[in-house]
Amino acid sequence: MEEIFDVYTRDGKYLGTKPKSFCHSENPGVYHKPVWIWIVNSNNEILIQKRAATKKKSPNLWDMPSAGHVVTGETSIEGAIRETKEELGIDTKESDYEYIGEYIKDKAFEIAQIYLTKLDIKATSLKLQEEEVAEIKWVSLDEFKKIFYSDVFCAHDKEYKDMIVNLLEERFNK
Repeated sequence: MEEIFDVYTRDGKYLGTKPKSFCHSENPGVYHKPVWIWIVNSNNEILIQKRAATKKKSPNLWDMPSAGHVVTGETSIEGAIRETKEELGIDTKESDYEYIGEYIKDKAFEIAQIYLTKLDIKATSLKLQEEEVAEIKWVSLDEFKKIFYSDVFCAHDKEYKDMIVNLLEERFNK
């Protein structure tokens, strides 16, 4: 069964619901809300995932460790908790997440809800969702920046990339 998303105007006014296929069609005219989750550890490392080879969009590219769509009737934080469990096998709770803000990606008609969580977990202990995630690894901030700004990482606007790097640098320099 196809997922159903809440849809919004660009400025966040709720409009109703639409199926995922409509929201992902060319120029749907309404926005939906994915969650983008960044995970760091106490060693100032960032967790990244390599997308599965079978993914339609950006197969075999590195990406944020967990992301997905918020479905109808679900809050953004509930979506973040669900996606982290589905993709990485990690049980989390609302208090594990810090809401960073949102990023509007006009080309995709998305109002991304961005979260940061600090988890000290071993990459080898995670249960990866094979159809979504091929590999994960912890990287230093310097290595992250090299990968993040290269063509081996999923395409994101430079403005968004700069926002995330600045956020991580601020966190790690505290």
